[in-house]
Amino acid sequence: MLCALAVMLVIPAVGNAVDMTGKYGLGYFSSDAPVGGRIWATPELGIDVGIGFESVDIWEGSDKTSATSFWFEIGFPYVVVNTERANFFVRPGLLFGQLDDRVYGFGGLDEKWTTMTFSLAPGAEVFFGDHFSLEAGHGIAIDMQKYPDDPVYGDRAGESETRIRTFGEGISYLGFHFYFK
Repeated sequence: MLCALAVMLVIPAVGNAVDMTGKYGLGYFSSDAPVGGRIWATPELGIDVGIGFESVDIWEGSDKTSATSFWFEIGFPYVVVNTERANFFVRPGLLFGQLDDRVYGFGGLDEKWTTMTFSLAPGAEVFFGDHFSLEAGHGIAIDMQKYPDDPVYGDRAGESETRIRTFGEGISYLGFHFYFK
């Protein structure tokens, strides 16, 4: 897959598309970090940035408290084929998360999980007019997570795990962008 990506990065984009250089807009690619935007640095290369936040009220005995989690994502869509109203791209990305164990863990601890996901997603962005686009992607991801350092996790306490998976099912990888320039 890495060899295929390297070949695609050296092949220039084809077609008679509108130059997107300097265009920027609000939108998202990942539902974990949906508050974000994209700027096109060159006709082929864009930069995506997004953040996500969650605060959940939970009860610990008779006390009500909040459990918060945070995500940050950055991606680099690279246009392989472009046309007048659509781009086919390959998008490497990185998603970082700090997740509250009381919501996402097993121990109910007031601790944070650290997660990091590297992804490679082929996708398409279709333009509806000059300002609005919809996009969809799928691909492969490498997830790494670190368990909280607490005895409740036994041998896993403070340890890391890695898994490789595919993604793209459902509408969670359907995004949009509204371009201002």
